[in-house]
Amino acid sequence: MSDNCRLPLFADCKEVNDEVKCPGDGGYSVIPLFGKRVRVRKDSAPIRLMGCLDELVNVANNARLSFDGNYAGRIASIVMALSMQLNAYLVQGTDDRLGKVKEVEDALMSEIVSLCRGFRGPLGWVIAVTPELQAIDSMRVKLRECGRIASSMLDDYPQSSNIIGVLNHADKLVAQAIYCLGGRVFRSVDDAVEYLLNGIS
Repeated sequence: MSDNCRLPLFADCKEVNDEVKCPGDGGYSVIPLFGKRVRVRKDSAPIRLMGCLDELVNVANNARLSFDGNYAGRIASIVMALSMQLNAYLVQGTDDRLGKVKEVEDALMSEIVSLCRGFRGPLGWVIAVTPELQAIDSMRVKLRECGRIASSMLDDYPQSSNIIGVLNHADKLVAQAIYCLGGRVFRSVDDAVEYLLNGIS
């Protein structure tokens, strides 16, 4: 590597024969998973779940910064904290860390219960009709995606059932918020499609 064009090295990279070599260059990574070090392919379910939870942090943080001070920002802050705790549990696998996950899950439940208290609106196909609701829906979609990845780990990593349950609950709570905070509800998908197409004519 030329001395006049040297890139900064990550902490775990090395220069070997004038080339930068980093863990993971060969398509495998050694990671902590539920308290043990394992070597897995970079497209394996554990790596994909870690990445999905990291993406959820990113989506939630964007919503938190965009809507700081209102209901969307509060929900986003809790979802962001939940994703961070879930990723920590995925790494550590301890009962203590799982307890911290549950504390944040309870905070999300309390927030949605407070926001939706007294809601008696219809259920059906729902469409976000404000930027705030769309931000919430984006978190819901990412929660569902992470839940599907976690489910694919169940046979090899039974502890992932704890993550699956939390993600499933959070997905449903966030979806409920879209209904009770003013999402447009339709009785059928055909009604929703008609609304969308009429809006462009």
